[in-house]
Amino acid sequence: MTRSFRCEADDLRTLTQSPLFSELDDAALVQVASISRVMTYPEGTILFSSGIPAEAFYGVLNGAARLTTVAPSGAETLIAIIERGDTFAEAALFGSGLYPVDGMASAGSRLVRVDGVGFTRLIREDKGLARAMLSSLFRRQVDLVQEIRFLRATPPVERLASYLLGLIRANAWSGEGRLPVSKQLIASRIGIEPESLSRSLARLQQLGLITLAPNLKILDTEALAAFCGDASSRLGLR
Repeated sequence: MTRSFRCEADDLRTLTQSPLFSELDDAALVQVASISRVMTYPEGTILFSSGIPAEAFYGVLNGAARLTTVAPSGAETLIAIIERGDTFAEAALFGSGLYPVDGMASAGSRLVRVDGVGFTRLIREDKGLARAMLSSLFRRQVDLVQEIRFLRATPPVERLASYLLGLIRANAWSGEGRLPVSKQLIASRIGIEPESLSRSLARLQQLGLITLAPNLKILDTEALAAFCGDASSRLGLR
């Protein structure tokens, strides 16, 4: 069952490494906490769906959230895995006012839900918070451009290596055992077909970087980083 708790400034300090919160002083954190709630999700929970009015944005205190989109064909594409310390969906408040993607909390996650109306009011009253908001949106745009360039220029097997490394560094996966998302979603996320993903996994095993049986396991994280040019940050895994 989803549970809601009062948000304190100390909760928001977990998010001060994110662009949106990095410039906020203690007084500003108290203000934001006053319009926020801490939410816990014991099971995977839909936070919002594409096309609905954006009423809030979120920060991850523990666990993770997943952003996806569904094509007209019904195929689901993984846009990003949002990890501890980062925020998401804030851009929706100041763009069309609608969520552009679907958002889901992973089982056991603990998130901050920031009320959109209250946050908009704070931005009008606090120029520092407004600057932080612009910084966040700019960083998102830069990340997207870098990611598109990376995907266009990188062979599938290196994209997969980069993605797996990103999961480990974001603490979304230990490097061994079941992946946090399906292989179909991974293939969609890195822009390849499922058949190409299988071939890429086999290639990484041939190179001695992973084993596939009995479970997927990274054998050498440093070697994996060297193989993909240490490009884990280019796939939106923070």
